[in-house]
Amino acid sequence: MPGFFGMYSDIRKNFNNLIFCHIEHEDLVENEMWLDNIYVKRFVNPKFLQDKLFFNNSAIFVCTDGTLLNAKDLKEEYSAHNNEELVRLMYEKFGVHFISKLRGDFSGVIYDKSEKMLKIFTNHVGSKPIYYFWDKPSKSLIFCSELKFVLNFMRYFDFPTKLSEIGAYSLLSFGYMLRDYTLCQNVKKLLPGTILTFDPNNGVISMDNYFQLKNTPYIEEKKDTIINELDCRFCEAIQKEYDKDIEYGYRHITTLSGGLDSRMNLIKGKMLGYNDILAITFSQSNYLDEKIAKKITSDHGCSFLFYALDNGIFLKDIEKPVLANDGQIFFANAAHVLAIVSLINWKEYGLLHTGQIGDLVLGSYLYKRQHFKVSDKVISKTAYSNKLINRIPKQIFEEIQQNYESDEIFAFYERCVNGIFNGYLMIQQHSEFASPFLYLDFLEYSLRIHPRLRYREKIYHDWIQMKVPDAAQYIWEKTGLPINAGEWRVILKKAFRYAKQRLIGPSSSDSMNPFDYWYKTNGELRNIFNDYYENHISLLDNYPSIKADGQYLFEQGNTLEKCQILSLISAIKLFGLT
Repeated sequence: MPGFFGMYSDIRKNFNNLIFCHIEHEDLVENEMWLDNIYVKRFVNPKFLQDKLFFNNSAIFVCTDGTLLNAKDLKEEYSAHNNEELVRLMYEKFGVHFISKLRGDFSGVIYDKSEKMLKIFTNHVGSKPIYYFWDKPSKSLIFCSELKFVLNFMRYFDFPTKLSEIGAYSLLSFGYMLRDYTLCQNVKKLLPGTILTFDPNNGVISMDNYFQLKNTPYIEEKKDTIINELDCRFCEAIQKEYDKDIEYGYRHITTLSGGLDSRMNLIKGKMLGYNDILAITFSQSNYLDEKIAKKITSDHGCSFLFYALDNGIFLKDIEKPVLANDGQIFFANAAHVLAIVSLINWKEYGLLHTGQIGDLVLGSYLYKRQHFKVSDKVISKTAYSNKLINRIPKQIFEEIQQNYESDEIFAFYERCVNGIFNGYLMIQQHSEFASPFLYLDFLEYSLRIHPRLRYREKIYHDWIQMKVPDAAQYIWEKTGLPINAGEWRVILKKAFRYAKQRLIGPSSSDSMNPFDYWYKTNGELRNIFNDYYENHISLLDNYPSIKADGQYLFEQGNTLEKCQILSLISAIKLFGLT
């Protein structure tokens, strides 16, 4: 994906023969800089370019990627004329921790010339990933927005790129990596809200976690007070996102489904006066997602673009999604997103606005009206497949249990950041992205609302009905009924759906993406999967246990489990893992 690359080395080499971005994008903006044996090169998408800094002065060198949603407010606060001056002034006052005051989806690197320290950082929720390799004996550090090129440079300097068995079994179980693991044994992903500091003098790195989400202390005010605060923060998030489009002269584009999160984004945007919105929807034809989204756009005067997922045709290209997500997540998770965004002419459009993880933030990952400590049972519930989960070393689960305050915070950082953000990796090939539910001031407040108020998304439904009643009138895809339908109607509807699936088996009406139905009815798709598996399973010959387990998963597993092993062997092939 677009982004930046950097390394520290005592040996200067010509890197022109190494390609820094796998996508075909003729307009990538490229710059490079050598500073005291530190090399940094950026290769960024030209959209929102003034938000993406690359400058060098007598005190610091700065390179960032992504968007700064509150840059306008901060420039007024610090009397800065542009973003470069803003960062310079804030760094002088706060050091690298100025990034905690930024809002948006960004990552970056700063070299402090007086300290002679290199500082690499992610944003608060890690939505712009950074991968790094560190070798203390040789004082080597390699980092990049894309895992593939960390591996390329490791080989360039004769460092081994061995497959991580923990990473492999994470992919075969959870469908994504756990914690900071990758598919390469010696490469890590920089954790969300973290600053990595590298001292070139002694080759040592240190980690500073500048931000961590928490559930406590709980917010337990009156319901109306909480709803008013939620709405105020949500409006601020919407305005920051949509104003960023306007600042650069772009039209608005948003995802829309039959769920609550995306409709809240679109309808609230319309309520706040934002028009000329293109809504894009993808699902099985005639499923609720298409019907509901079409109705919403028609009622609110928005343009509508529908991409049919029928027959699972978007699954035929296994390798393109794996390249886009660095093999960190199984390809079927967001291949449909890559398929539709690749068809759009992005010249006129800005951020892809989404409703990403609104349900999680407002209660869908709560098991009861209280939080629980993270346990093996809680961890296993976030896996796509439990067939091989016992292959993951026990100490990994123990580490996870010690690092999160509650089951819900665990679910956010592991399933959401490491898994669901896969969709964002597909979008970055073409533009930038945003979700009002991930806007830090909304996110931080929401997760601290007491779980008894958020359980089964109760406060979410009350907020919609109180502040955005127009959004409440449409059917909710999850239940097939409006959110005010009543508990018994919802129970009966769920029972009918369950009975129907048990009687007739997989069908095209099961969900927006009925994977098992597609695999069962599309012979061409089955052949593609089988051929890819047969032609590439030998890549695991050096790992007989993983190979045997992968064979078991492909032969005995459901369609998504087949996609998990296909993703693993595809990543081994594409990234040259040994």
